[in-house]
Amino acid sequence: MYAIIAGCGRLGSGVARALSAKGHDVVVVDVGAERRLVGEGFDGLIVDGSPIDEDVLKLAGMKKADLFIAATSDDKRNIMSVQMAVTVFGVRKALARVSDPELERFYRGQGILTVCPTLTGINQILATIQEEAFSPLGGTLDPNVAAMIAPPEWVGLTLSRLPIPSPRKAIGIVSKGRVHGWEPGRVVGQGDSVLLARGERT
Repeated sequence: MYAIIAGCGRLGSGVARALSAKGHDVVVVDVGAERRLVGEGFDGLIVDGSPIDEDVLKLAGMKKADLFIAATSDDKRNIMSVQMAVTVFGVRKALARVSDPELERFYRGQGILTVCPTLTGINQILATIQEEAFSPLGGTLDPNVAAMIAPPEWVGLTLSRLPIPSPRKAIGIVSKGRVHGWEPGRVVGQGDSVLLARGERT
């Protein structure tokens, strides 16, 4: 796989090293990008330039890219570069890091693949501080279980009607500090967290 990563910060560099270690061809693009910033273990290419500059992206080999990941610290730059990757270069899979949850929700609704580190952090914190509350569901917190704050479009739906993609399954809900196990008819309220696990419900 030929992958291009925009951004050589902690996230972009980490993804670049991981893909490189798996044997993929990886190019890192960023303003002021240097090999030392990406770190040891990366044997791909480095391109110093803006990921929203069409000439820079051509130099990075965007025309033959199988995957493009925009992971800079600038949400709008990430979205712009992903849109260029898809519309100008025809990249089939492009993903943007969007730290602002509201922007992430908006662009996800526009069909753009996104990752929101802010929401990921919130969910991890919730899962950690609510560890004791998981005891009704089986004792200690299962690392395969995540607590996800219900997005606005889920509010008012029952657990059985939530649009959760496989292989994740809803196994319960945290509402007003209380944990409720799987109840198909339970309605999701504003501020609730849905408990998600891999595989079938038990």
